[in-house]
Amino acid sequence: MGRELRLEAVMDDVDRILELDQDSPEKAAKRLRRLDQELEWLLEASRVDESRWRKLNKAVASVRSAAAEMFQSLGSARRDVQLRQDWLRFARRDFMALKEELLALREQLVGDADFFRLACLRDQIGKLAGTRPERLFQELHEAGFLSERTWVLLMSYPGSGEEWLMDGEVSKQISRISSWLLELQEARKGRRGQGRGPPQGDVPDDLQGER
Repeated sequence: MGRELRLEAVMDDVDRILELDQDSPEKAAKRLRRLDQELEWLLEASRVDESRWRKLNKAVASVRSAAAEMFQSLGSARRDVQLRQDWLRFARRDFMALKEELLALREQLVGDADFFRLACLRDQIGKLAGTRPERLFQELHEAGFLSERTWVLLMSYPGSGEEWLMDGEVSKQISRISSWLLELQEARKGRRGQGRGPPQGDVPDDLQGER
């Protein structure tokens, strides 16, 4: 799985595990491997805000601890044939405890959804640009693709994080940047498939209109 981090993808994987019934710890174990990688990426992207990162890190650690208990019970069930049913009962109990931790994590992701979406966007920008997000913000601003207000808020984030969310102009530009990044990702995938080099980063006309 390529690293195209989106909050919605993380939430979807959390929900898919929560939707499983109590007798499905084996299915949950398979889905947890994907979710764990996404959570690791989200933790890395969230380091722009130390307070939120610490809170997320604590929630993720609780999820991983509960998951480890379930994995241990499932492993014992595979190894100990005579007590297999007992270990599976323990695994189901562990899965219910894991669900409680996932619910707590989900609540945090929903409560700070705007921050995590911006963190994911910054992560995508850094990945696509091959540099620090702040440098690309600076280049977009100097080229006239970001207004002064949007640039200031992005560069000062997270201190002004809530302010840009309430500003219609800023939110609109962020949305356009996000759409542009997705288009750029698809274009690069297509060119790789055709044996071409990556595009030179042309900016769509709708972004140029923000000058």
